[in-house]
Amino acid sequence: MHISIVWHDRSFNINLHSSEGKDAFLELKGCRIQQSQKGEFVSMPSTKNAATGKYWNHAYINSAFQAKVLELAKASQPVEQKTEPKKELKTFADIDDEIQF
Repeated sequence: MHISIVWHDRSFNINLHSSEGKDAFLELKGCRIQQSQKGEFVSMPSTKNAATGKYWNHAYINSAFQAKVLELAKASQPVEQKTEPKKELKTFADIDDEIQF
């Protein structure tokens, strides 16, 4: 089995293939790398129950598969580009300075 990771902004998809170069036979969309007190883990796509506030996962993976996916996801994770924070506009003069003509 071959595992590939496809990043989309802050989340990624896990694709499972019978072998490298073959079409994926299973795709898990919307996974994320999360931090916990025990360290990093792969968060599966989930839905929040509005009444209880509890999240329900759409898929579960065992610890060995979790470790492999985390390794592949971190290795292929895009580098986030740092941007300068925008200054806060407080007056009309500040707003006029920001208009591009």
